[in-house]
Amino acid sequence: MIIMGLDPGISGGISVIETNQNKLPKILYSLKMPVVSMYGKKIVDTKKVYESLINYKIDISIIEKVHAMPRQGVTSSFQFGRSFGAIETLAYLLSQRVDYVAPAVWKKHLGVGASKKDSLDLARLKFGNNDIWNKKTNDGIAEASLLVLYWISKSQY
Repeated sequence: MIIMGLDPGISGGISVIETNQNKLPKILYSLKMPVVSMYGKKIVDTKKVYESLINYKIDISIIEKVHAMPRQGVTSSFQFGRSFGAIETLAYLLSQRVDYVAPAVWKKHLGVGASKKDSLDLARLKFGNNDIWNKKTNDGIAEASLLVLYWISKSQY
């Protein structure tokens, strides 16, 4: 089974993981959320995401169920929603099924703290030492990967 984890947003990440019932999950592909600047605003580069993932036969996509934050400005909320919608659309186009998991749920289950370092450290423990986990800005990839691990632990595929 091939599962894609998606940490939406401009600083998020994508992780495509293969899992079989008798083997440890293996990261097939990972990508820091690619962005482009349009009219002075950063948006997700959906073309790059699509072209990067089109050759994978993704069974299920797991998207972190996020929402606008209190006191976040209208423009920021709109931009975040735009990014989320772009990623959500790609998930529906590229996979057979899409599920959502709230960050509080999967982080509590895996014992992940709020810091980016916590996610990177746990990803290193679960997926092995890899150069991906050495860059702080790859925390979105770590969270996308851990989101998949949570889903695997809770599902009976």
